[in-house]
Amino acid sequence: MFARELKSRLKRGELTLGPLMSFDYWPGYIEIMKAEGMDYAVCDLEHGAYSFPVIEEVCRTARLCDFPVLIRPESCTYPLIRKCMDLGPAGLMIPWVETVEQIETLRRAAFLPPLGQRGPGGPSILANRSLDRAGWDEVEKTLFMLIQIESPKGVENLPALAGHDWIDAVMLGPYDLSVNLGHCGQIEHPDVVAAIERVRDGAEKLGKPCGMVVGGAEQARFWMDRGFTFLITGEISFMVRQHMRQLVKTVRGES
Repeated sequence: MFARELKSRLKRGELTLGPLMSFDYWPGYIEIMKAEGMDYAVCDLEHGAYSFPVIEEVCRTARLCDFPVLIRPESCTYPLIRKCMDLGPAGLMIPWVETVEQIETLRRAAFLPPLGQRGPGGPSILANRSLDRAGWDEVEKTLFMLIQIESPKGVENLPALAGHDWIDAVMLGPYDLSVNLGHCGQIEHPDVVAAIERVRDGAEKLGKPCGMVVGGAEQARFWMDRGFTFLITGEISFMVRQHMRQLVKTVRGES
């Protein structure tokens, strides 16, 4: 159910891979991802062009395929988090987390009482065949909550942000972090690397797996070797573009 297996694998220190869906939310991708060995996908509402009915269809298809789909909302506000949870994802990836107030908003909006202040509703209610307390407890135990650190303030406040039982993992936003450190796009700059390593080490002390956005297999192996086990393999349309470019070069003898 939901992200039970994903949570278990990360607790065991296993590598997990999945793409972002920012511009193309075709539900058929879910079957393809599962068949080809991906472990999850993230519907990106922060940067993507989306509609709630389409995202709900992706989440429903994912539940039927027993494949975890997370939603990355535009921001951490109470109404938006509640709406995203009603769509029935396996969990959330919250961008630009910097403050304890954001964590409190996430808790209130994502969980039913007594942990939170969310009311059950929306299409996701169909995933819970009973509306009793035991049924909702089972659903909430299998949700996957991921916070994204993308600024120096987030790096500094990490222990207070991620030190909760219901936060499952910490995710780096390397490009935004590089911008906010004054080194736009320079992921390998010493200041950026130091901040990334500080987040990784801080997450490890809290017993949380750490994730990274990567741009291909080579980058994935680089960060995997440095202790990152939750790897976002890129946006799905860019992955198609990379494959298409390589195919054309290979066929034309240009590679």
